Amino acid sequence: MSKPCGWKFVGRIVIPGLTAGLFGATVWAQGPGFAPGPAPGQGGVICQPAGTPIRNAVRHTGRALQDGLIGYPNEFYEPPVGAYINANFNTMRAKANPHRFMLYRSDFLAGSNQFSPVGAARFNLMASRLGAWTGPVVIEWSPDEVGLAEARRATVVSTFQRGGIPVAPDRVVIAPTPYTGGLGADSANYYNIMISRDATAPSNYTYSPTSASGFGGGGGGGSSGGGAGPR
Repeated sequence: MSKPCGWKFVGRIVIPGLTAGLFGATVWAQGPGFAPGPAPGQGGVICQPAGTPIRNAVRHTGRALQDGLIGYPNEFYEPPVGAYINANFNTMRAKANPHRFMLYRSDFLAGSNQFSPVGAARFNLMASRLGAWTGPVVIEWSPDEVGLAEARRATVVSTFQRGGIPVAPDRVVIAPTPYTGGLGADSANYYNIMISRDATAPSNYTYSPTSASGFGGGGGGGSSGGGAGPR
């Protein structure tokens, strides 16, 4: 059997030898770092290195390699699959909860304490989620109509009680909405922008995947090619 030469020599002998030597140096360097020295004196000596200069140099090299190259295995913890997605979903759910457990003015008929059709549907959905919510149920205030928010709060509390849902009365509160919304003058502009984008989307974007030759081949709808895909 011939001796390994060239890249075979490097792959079979040099690399395994370097790996074994690096591992041995790292393990050997895990001894005690410093031995306590004499009490601080006039020179301010607190501790002094233990071992010979060669051992200290090898120990320092092993620690430097572990800090910069090998790392610490106990710090290689990786969360299970889906942990980051679940954390993102939990954050979005936490931000949406103040809205999901709030009844707005539009959830009641104008000037009354009776639920509107949309408000009744939102109340039923809210009641089904109430077991996982420890915060308050908020009724949007109506400072321009004195006593209306209080009447709506009483209706919500009595509806919970009739439905057999144990909700303490002091858990249903009256407060302003945290969502101020947009100006009425801007709503027409937003609506026109939305309609314009919906109308131009079929001519600017294809329904089928674009060609692998480039992104410009399938979109645009202009003279350069592309246009709408099959419908």
